Amino acid sequence: MRDIFDQDKSLSLGVVRQAGMVFSLLLAAMAVLALLRGLGRVFTGHVLGGLVETLGAFVGLGFLFLVVRLLTELLAAHHRLNDRLTVLGDDLRARRETQKDD
Repeated sequence: MRDIFDQDKSLSLGVVRQAGMVFSLLLAAMAVLALLRGLGRVFTGHVLGGLVETLGAFVGLGFLFLVVRLLTELLAAHHRLNDRLTVLGDDLRARRETQKDD
């Protein structure tokens, strides 16, 4: 992946993990708000509706958290593989150039 502002520079693994963590924190904040909203509905007399709404919000946010987490790990693995392939390609090019010189 390339950096947003500088297309010549590749995106570091730390930036990818930080973006995943920031999104996870946003999902956690949304879960707290969903819990508060569900508790508000329970205390106003809509017990079943509040519990179903809270459970549905937790299921949806949990699914989004897992998807983002898996995509972050996939992107991190892709980044590591790209680094290894770059090193391997440089090594093969260096060997080919030394064989041509002989």
